[in-house]
Amino acid sequence: MLRRTLARSWAFRLGAVTVVGCLALSACGDSDDDTSAPAGSTAQESAPALTGDPIKIGYGASMSGPQATNGLGAQAVAHAWQEYTNSHGGVAGHPVEIEVVDTKNTVPGATSVAKEFLEDDSVDAVFLTDLVAEGAMGDLFKDTPVAIISGGGSSDKLWSAQPGVFQNVSGSDYTIKAYADQAQTAGAKTFGWAACAEVAVCQENGGKAMDYAEEIGMKPAGTQLVSASAPDYTAECLSFIGEGADAIAFNIGFAVGTRFASDCLQQGFSGIFSVINSGFDQEAFGKVSGFKSTGGTNGFPWWADAEPVKIYRESMEKYSPEGIVTSGNSTAIWSSFEMLRKAIETAKPAEITRASVLEAMYTIKDETLGGLLPEPVTYAKGEPSERIGCSWLFTFDAGDDNPKSLVPDESGNGAEGDLASTCIGY
Repeated sequence: MLRRTLARSWAFRLGAVTVVGCLALSACGDSDDDTSAPAGSTAQESAPALTGDPIKIGYGASMSGPQATNGLGAQAVAHAWQEYTNSHGGVAGHPVEIEVVDTKNTVPGATSVAKEFLEDDSVDAVFLTDLVAEGAMGDLFKDTPVAIISGGGSSDKLWSAQPGVFQNVSGSDYTIKAYADQAQTAGAKTFGWAACAEVAVCQENGGKAMDYAEEIGMKPAGTQLVSASAPDYTAECLSFIGEGADAIAFNIGFAVGTRFASDCLQQGFSGIFSVINSGFDQEAFGKVSGFKSTGGTNGFPWWADAEPVKIYRESMEKYSPEGIVTSGNSTAIWSSFEMLRKAIETAKPAEITRASVLEAMYTIKDETLGGLLPEPVTYAKGEPSERIGCSWLFTFDAGDDNPKSLVPDESGNGAEGDLASTCIGY
């Protein structure tokens, strides 16, 4: 089984390897002149010295608050990608420096962090991972002078609503439908929605999900609000069971989801759980006896044998050994960093500035990153990012070593095997 341990909170400033080495940010175990590739990968054993100006990335991530696991996961991925990239030639010869700051899972917190990055001309690109705050950030990012890049974001109110913000995974409207579609594909007839009580949009999503479930011929079992601080979820589970639910969607983080699943199974629930993205982690749910799920991930399948996926896993193990590897949230963030790399290496700007990096993002045309993206992505200047209508589907039961990919008849991204994505409509 792939290793997954909880990320810890290290220093926010992640300087480039060539400048400040390992910075004691984690137990990375490497000297600052180590340029070897992760063990077992086919990446080059050494890289030329990094002589270009640093590419500075400001990253706002929710490392505290109700969905802190998402931001802590982002911090771990940022560190691993930075260290791997700088030890393998940088981006077009430029080292990368990533500053990760806690947005605290609140709109005021995220707004404050984003404003600081926007006002700092030395910041060449901005990443954001905060599912609570992102939907309220549209006005702040209007006419942005710097590329705003999604770290696994989902709000269609931001990521597919205006130019200058860049998304490469499906948004919330698609995801709501995917929960129901994948449950129905698995044979479920009655569909319930477990919604995070701390976030208003989770409740809104539940209403949309019930409407869609009825539209495709499933019986709605209603929405239950799930508080992360609740001592147990017996009442909510009994309500679903009373409604005859044979599928319960988890619009909640996996840390809460494991407790919820345990309580429901103890109360006699015999159906499946429908899980997606940050609501699923295979090691956590693998410990819940009797757990059965149908799932989807917007980030590439971390269990795939393809070489780019191996590099991701090995880099996380080497540079962020306490990070969450087995999560679509983590793989979506890794692919966003790889998209930025692809854009800059394609554009080859004479000088790294926020303007040249923003311009470089528009060189992305029909890009899948070799199967790391769910469908071909194109960014058009002056246009919002196109909505993504594909993801990767799987099943996972407690006791499985890894998820089992549901390989489609027709691949949405042109890849084969585990990396072949499924497009189920928008």
